[in-house]
Amino acid sequence: MPSSNPSRALGLARILGYFVFLAAFFLPAVREPGHDDFIRGSMCAWITLINTLNHDVWRSKDFLAILSGWINPAMLLYVASLFSRKLALLRRILACLIVIFLAGTWVYFSIVPLIPLAGHFLWVLGMGMILAGEAFPRKQAS
Repeated sequence: MPSSNPSRALGLARILGYFVFLAAFFLPAVREPGHDDFIRGSMCAWITLINTLNHDVWRSKDFLAILSGWINPAMLLYVASLFSRKLALLRRILACLIVIFLAGTWVYFSIVPLIPLAGHFLWVLGMGMILAGEAFPRKQAS
C-alpha cells in the first residue's frame, strides 16, 4: 500500500529526480529546425557554462543561454544545501533562480530557434522532482 506520508513521497520523488536529471545529460537535448544533428545535454551544459567567460555573449541574446548554463551549478548548490535546515532560505532563493533561468532558456529557444528534445524535457522533469519539496510547507517539529 502506498505511503500517505507526503514527506516520504517528496523524498522518493527527489531521489528519482536525481536519476532523471542525470540521465538527461546523456540524451539529445536540442536541435536546430530542419536539421537532424542534435546536441546532447552534457554538451549544452559545457557550451553554456564555458561561454560565461565570453564578454561578447553577454551583450547579445545569447546571454539567455549562459543563464541556462548556470542552472546546473545552482542545482548542485541546492542539493548541497539540503543537508542543513539552516539553509532553507538559500534553497528557496536557488529554487527561484533556477526557475527564472529555466524560463530564460525557453525564451532563448524561441528566439534562436532551437527545438527541445527528450534530454531537455527530462532535465526539466528531474529538476521539478528535486525542487518539488520547496512548493510544499514542511511540518515544524513540536
